[in-house]
Amino acid sequence: MRQMLAVVGVLGLVCVAGCGADEGPAVTAPSPASSSAPPVTPSEPAGAYAPPSPVRSVPVVRATPPLTLAAAGQKYLAITRPYNVALESFEKAANENMSLSTLQNRAKAVAATNLAEYSALRSTVWPARVSTQMRALAKADAAARPHWLQVAASDSKSEMAGHLELAMTAGSKAPSAQIRQLLGLPKYDEKDYS
Repeated sequence: MRQMLAVVGVLGLVCVAGCGADEGPAVTAPSPASSSAPPVTPSEPAGAYAPPSPVRSVPVVRATPPLTLAAAGQKYLAITRPYNVALESFEKAANENMSLSTLQNRAKAVAATNLAEYSALRSTVWPARVSTQMRALAKADAAARPHWLQVAASDSKSEMAGHLELAMTAGSKAPSAQIRQLLGLPKYDEKDYS
């Protein structure tokens, strides 16, 4: 039955195309580049369409479970360590009145480690107990980063001081103290990062 309908359909198209050729402009088939029909392969008879592509399964994305509190503590320390080291290094250089270029280079390192910390904080699935504080810390990192970039681009130490104050205010570490407390970690000690 399906073949009969196809034959009748093709015959109907031939008749319509044949009849229309005498009374109006010739109808031409669209070029293969502009056609929306699937391409015809040479081994198929004219007018046949390529078989539909096989249905591909969509990969299943499994949600990553949140870290345990113990694992979260270790992950937090690992993520924040480079930024804390860079901050302490900058502070040491400033306290020792090192050259402008040294301070600029250390500020660049602070900005780079700030971005890395931000990205890692955002991509980790934290336990519910600290997820709000982790988002707050990532937000503080994002707020401080432009100021650290301005510190690094400063042309003088006095200009640097103004941007540094803004960086320190924007990058409030209040969430860090809460996170350490909630994860049972010791309080921040700058000697651990010097």
